[in-house]
Amino acid sequence: MSTVRLRRLQSDFEKLQDYVRRHPRIKLLSTQGDPPESYQLEYRLRSLRRVDEDLKEVKAHQVEITLPGSYPRLPPLCRMLTPIFHPNIAPHAICIGDHWSAGEPLWGIVARIGEMIAYQSYNTKSPLNGEAARWVAENEERLPLDPVSMIVEERPDEEQEQKPKPPPVVPVTTPKPPEEKIIDLERVITLTCPECRVVLRVGAGSAGKRARCPKCRTIVTVPQA
Repeated sequence: MSTVRLRRLQSDFEKLQDYVRRHPRIKLLSTQGDPPESYQLEYRLRSLRRVDEDLKEVKAHQVEITLPGSYPRLPPLCRMLTPIFHPNIAPHAICIGDHWSAGEPLWGIVARIGEMIAYQSYNTKSPLNGEAARWVAENEERLPLDPVSMIVEERPDEEQEQKPKPPPVVPVTTPKPPEEKIIDLERVITLTCPECRVVLRVGAGSAGKRARCPKCRTIVTVPQA
C-alpha cells in the first residue's frame, strides 16, 4: 500500500471517528483494516421499509462502506445492510452521486447517506427503485421524514489560532403581527434561514455579524444592508 493511500485512509478514519462522536444519530459499529478500509455504521434516523405490501417507518439502519484499492480516485462502495425503501438505494448499492471528488472526506459521504436515509435528499429522475420514486412524487409534502441536520458544528478548539475571531451572535427578532408596532424597514435587514427557510429580521447594525435562527438554532451570517 502506498504512503499516500495510507495517509488518506488514516486521515479519513480520524475525522470520521470525530464526526461520529459528535453526531448523536450515528454509531460506528465496526471497522476492518489498519487503517480501516471497510466500515459498518448505524444510523438512527426515521425512514421507510417495505414489509409485505405495506410501508413501515423504521428508525435504525445499518450501512457498509468499503474503500476500494483505487480510492480516492474512485468513490467508496456503499450498500445497505438492512432493507430500506428509497429511490436511490438498491439492495446492492447506494447511489452517492455522479460527481465524486477525490477531495471529499469520508465523513462527508457518511453525512450524505444520512440525508438520503432521512429523505432529505433524493433523485427521482434516474432512480434505482422506480416504485420509491413514484411514492416520492406523490408524497413530497411529507418529506423529509427526519429533518435532523447531518452536519455538526466545529468546536472552538479546532479552529486555527491565526483565524480571526468570528463576530458575536446577535439576537434575532421574528416578524411582528400587523397590529403591533411597525418596524422601520430602512434600519432592518431581512434574510432567510438556509436550514428551515424562516424569514429573519435583524438590525442594520448587525451586518456582517452572525445570528442564530430562533426556530432551528442554525447560525447564519447577516449580509450587508
